[in-house]
Amino acid sequence: MSDKNYDVLVPDSAAKWFGIVAGLLLPVFFGVVGAQIYGNTNGGSVQVYPVSED
Repeated sequence: MSDKNYDVLVPDSAAKWFGIVAGLLLPVFFGVVGAQIYGNTNGGSVQVYPVSED
């Protein structure tokens, strides 16, 4: 049987795209989701009132 008679199910550039998605986009996605879940809920602003001088 000849090795040239086969169907290509995955293109040659699949490894490159898998690396881009799994190596870059997936961690960024989890970072954004984690920041929304565990982030500061009051917007990160702190209001300071002056101390009255008695």
